[in-house]
Amino acid sequence: MGFWNRYPHRFTITFGAIALLLFVAEHINGRFWLNDFRVYYGAGDALFTGEPLYGVAHGLGTGVFKYAPVLAMVYAVFALLPYGLAASLQYALITLAFLDGIRRIDRLVREELLGGRKASYLPLFLIGITCVVHLHRELHLGNINMMLLWLLVVALEALLAGKHSWGGVLLGAAVLAKPHFLVLIPLLVLRGRSRTTGAALLTVALGLLLPTTIFGWGGNLSTHAAWFAAMAEHNTALIYVTGDDYRAVNTIYSFLHRVLLRPFIGVPHNMEAYVILGVIASLFGLLVLMDRVREKTMGTRNAFAFEYLLLIALVPSITLTDTEHFLFVAPLVAFIMHGLLPKSHLSWLPYAAVPLLIAYGGNWEDALGPLSQHMVHYGLLGIGSFGVLVLSVIMYQRSNLSATHTSK
Repeated sequence: MGFWNRYPHRFTITFGAIALLLFVAEHINGRFWLNDFRVYYGAGDALFTGEPLYGVAHGLGTGVFKYAPVLAMVYAVFALLPYGLAASLQYALITLAFLDGIRRIDRLVREELLGGRKASYLPLFLIGITCVVHLHRELHLGNINMMLLWLLVVALEALLAGKHSWGGVLLGAAVLAKPHFLVLIPLLVLRGRSRTTGAALLTVALGLLLPTTIFGWGGNLSTHAAWFAAMAEHNTALIYVTGDDYRAVNTIYSFLHRVLLRPFIGVPHNMEAYVILGVIASLFGLLVLMDRVREKTMGTRNAFAFEYLLLIALVPSITLTDTEHFLFVAPLVAFIMHGLLPKSHLSWLPYAAVPLLIAYGGNWEDALGPLSQHMVHYGLLGIGSFGVLVLSVIMYQRSNLSATHTSK
């Protein structure tokens, strides 16, 4: 029983067993498809067959590859295996990334954001339960979001440990897989982390050049041009208005358009989204500058780790994504959960946090039936997720200032 009693092994065993049960159930029900992984697998195979990476369907009729050519090179290794074995390997990697990633997130939040709070199973399990609906979809589709979150958390751990170049390399690898994480580069610049910034950008540059070994210089340029075109086509409509295509329903642009801007603007345009994005970027830049001033003048804790996690969690709200991408909000879910348990010091926090957490992690389609459709139609996942971001900022600013006053 020694293994069972060592923290956090009960969490690892329990959620590992859940993932295994889901794996068995998918096979029994004939639903072990991993359709997103099928696209990666097909793109990797295309490097062997000479077929184009972009503009064609890999697997499903809608399975268009939208990632960097270098990611196709990674999945070319998987394409050497039979699909069933390769898909099982992808499933296992997602599961391991979740089990280790949530453990790392829990420790990071306790040590860096909460001043070294003692480990406890109750918040750890509730973090996993809140995120499990998104994990289920991630496993069913075979996507890479949980692995990217794990990579970004390990990168942050490296930066906090003073391994600036290595942290930059890991961050650059995440940017190559999902360019949306370029939003972290301005944070590094504002924080004066030049070595990390340089390592990240160098890693991105090398990743862009590496496919030259397959396509040649001209072929690499045309392949990357096709990649940029695929990304642009994917993000043609960032604001949901009506209809059955809910891809943009959870963006912050859709929410603000529906509740504030529709009476003034009417038909939405992507320029509206870009203006909102500019406002968000300005507010975040102001937050970082205010944090730096408080750190120098008031001696508050360095807020870099929180700002980093906040930006990661922001990505699904400002881009056109599927629901499993909201796994990137998990670190802030962990922060709020630890603020609630074992007992909140803020009397109002449960009334604000619990509805947001339910909106974020409560859309179980098989259990909720028609209610689930209403949740999807009104974008409750996006509302809950962005609400988690705002609430986390309020909580962190209060806790940081309170810790400073207490220490003095």
